[in-house]
Amino acid sequence: MDRRAFLKNTALAGITAAGPARASLLAQERAGERFEEVIPEQVEAIKKGLDFLVRSQGQSGAIGRTCQVAFTSLAGLAFMAGGNTPTRGVYAENVYKALRFIMRCVSKKGYINEGAGRGMGGSGMHGHGYGLLFLAELYGMCGEIQDQLDNESVKDAIARAVGLTEYAQDPNGGWLYDPHPNGHEGSVTVTQVQALRAARNVGIQVSQKVIDKGISYIKKSTAADGTIMYRLGMGSGGSYALTAAGACVYAYYGLYDDKMAEKCMKALYSFVSGKRHAGRNMSFDSYSTFYAGQACFFMKRKDPKYWVEGFGRIRKELLASQNKGSGSWTTDGYDGTYGTACATLVLQIPYRYLPIFQD
Repeated sequence: MDRRAFLKNTALAGITAAGPARASLLAQERAGERFEEVIPEQVEAIKKGLDFLVRSQGQSGAIGRTCQVAFTSLAGLAFMAGGNTPTRGVYAENVYKALRFIMRCVSKKGYINEGAGRGMGGSGMHGHGYGLLFLAELYGMCGEIQDQLDNESVKDAIARAVGLTEYAQDPNGGWLYDPHPNGHEGSVTVTQVQALRAARNVGIQVSQKVIDKGISYIKKSTAADGTIMYRLGMGSGGSYALTAAGACVYAYYGLYDDKMAEKCMKALYSFVSGKRHAGRNMSFDSYSTFYAGQACFFMKRKDPKYWVEGFGRIRKELLASQNKGSGSWTTDGYDGTYGTACATLVLQIPYRYLPIFQD
């Protein structure tokens, strides 16, 4: 039975965050050493975080006071990362409400936006990328079961959104904050590359030329020290956030043996392990953690230490920084929805329910 069939035929309503923990997902990542991918403290933190996101969701389905497309999409993914779908699971209603909100934000041209400009409460192309990722991952988990919503096809919305992303790619291969092909920088680029990968995984046609240019952009943005520069041509001294994002781009497209990918991952590990401090900005901790956690997961096939030690360290930091009262993570200065969505997503990577979190 393939994974989609399993998700269709298994009653997820009985699954709670504690379920995978009881299964004690263990990985023999190193000879003679067993690494617990899920520990009790992690399970408790995930539940508190998801419950905070539930309390933050409005009647419209939107989550957060600003950048609602971005934050709702990430929160929706966080609910789904524990095995919930729009019809099954403890957080089914929350996934469904998030889906309705995001679908209402998809324009005829495919731009996923809440109708506000960037800097005025809008998510811009960051949000579009996360919105496309959310829809593609949901379709990957549910397929035709959840293809129609209010007479709108989820699959069609994904295809339109892919078309918008393809249109908005700069000739240099990157993307910028608005849906126009006239600018580029790394933090937006990774959101589009990840979303295109997710869309292609569910059978949506994606231009190979666009993919190749996106990969080339990240390669050309990789400095001699392995870090990723904010924008192509800015030189060395890239940040933790962009280096994590760049490592994920290499991983999303299977470039595990690429020498530049290996160099980038080594640079990222120096940030994660605390050996490199220059370029680590606490204001971007959630963004950094979101991509660093994924990179450590994917790149474990090159070296188990990235998962065992890298993820282990990230998890320890997340558990220590959670607000014990509200269950949120607020280090980024938002209302907690962004940080909490990113943190709970990373902590649930070991569950492997999301298609994008597959080994």
